[in-house]
Formats: sequence, structure tokens, C-alpha cells
Amino acid sequence: MDKLRGIVLHSIKYGETSLVAHLYTDMQGRQTYMLNGVRGATQRQRSSLIQPLFLLDIEAYPARRQGAMRRMKEFRASVPLQSLPFDVHKNVIALFIGEVLYKLIREEEQNEALFGFLHRYILLLDEMQRGVYCFHLYFLAQLARHLGFFPGNAHSEEYAYFDMKNGVFVPFAPQHGVFMDKPTSALLGTLIGAALGDLQHIHAPRAQRNLLLQKLLDYYCTHLGMANPIRSLAVLEEVFA
Repeated sequence: MDKLRGIVLHSIKYGETSLVAHLYTDMQGRQTYMLNGVRGATQRQRSSLIQPLFLLDIEAYPARRQGAMRRMKEFRASVPLQSLPFDVHKNVIALFIGEVLYKLIREEEQNEALFGFLHRYILLLDEMQRGVYCFHLYFLAQLARHLGFFPGNAHSEEYAYFDMKNGVFVPFAPQHGVFMDKPTSALLGTLIGAALGDLQHIHAPRAQRNLLLQKLLDYYCTHLGMANPIRSLAVLEEVFA
């Protein structure tokens, strides 16, 4: 029996009472599990734990082969989240981040640094009280560091455009056309250098935040082949409107 810590990314209903859940685990990377009978009338409390970015302790039967769906014997909350399940803004951010990670992460190998980053940022989102409206942008900017295409230099007045194709700030708009304009590049540079507590002081207009969000998703698509569109993006933008 495998005992793991997991982060829920996505789930779909299966039959009348079961779920198929996609998790990112501490020891085995991304895994897919069949959860039998968890949607029955007496199991609602358990099924409520299978929500995006919920943190679980799980016991699962070993996989018969790599990539095969596994059966989960037991699961429980490893860290009870205090506000994320009940705050509509945090909840929709969790939905969005869960979908992005679901489409980004395919590896079934252990990656302690990435799991630790995700686990820590989920707890930070759950705890934070101000600046929530920028958290998903901050998260995407910082996530690139762990996926191998973090910007290769810092933003400045001289290097004012972000070249999305080559992953660097440059002094002029690139001729290939895949770049962020000056205001969007400046916002990205601010987020890259910010601490979480600084987010409450970032007062970029909503249109500017939405543009940066779309550009960051394009950046991930360019470098990792992430499938688009992100369905929860429209919900996220509506809630933060």
C-alpha cells in the first residue's frame, strides 16, 4: 500500500457514485485515482474533500503499470483549509490554478521542490487576507521558476519589454511579435520581485491584470505546450470584475 500526500488538481464524476480524481503527489508526481462510492448519500463529507487544491493524505493500491489508473483505499485532509473552501475569490483562484496544473503537469516522477512549492503556496493562499486579486498572477510568475523557464534577467527601464519567445526582458519590441508591451512587462517584473505581502500594494487596473494573465497563459503554452483554453478563466475574470 502506498501512503502519499496529494494535491487535488481535477476530478470528474464516474457512474452514479464514483469519482476519477487527478492528484499531484509528493512521491509519485501526477497520478489518477478511482474513488469508488464516494458520491453516495452517506459519503458527502468525504467527497467534499475532492476539490481543487485540497491537501490530502492518501492510501492507494500500487499501480499495475505506469500511467494506469489506480484505486484509492483511503483519504483524509492532511491540512484542513480554513478559508479557501468558503471564500468565493480564493475558491475560484483554486479552480483556475488546479486547471492550469492539470493541463501542465504530466510527469509521474517525484519532484520534491515542485510539490513543496505548490503545498506552501496553497497554504499561503488560504491564510492571506489582502491582495488576493493578484495571487493567481503572482503564482504563475513564480511557478515558471520551478518549470525551467523563469525569466533570464530582471525588468528595468532599459529592458522594458518581455520577450516571451526567449524568456528575457529586452530593450526593444522583438520583431517576432511574441512579447509583452511595456506596462504588462512592468507588472510582470513587479510580481517576479515581490514578496507575498507586497501584493496588497499592487494596484494595477483590472484590464492590465487580465492582459498579463492571458500573456502568462500564452507563455506557458509556448514553452510547455499547455492546452488552451482554460475554461475557468472566464469565471475568474467575472468574479474579480
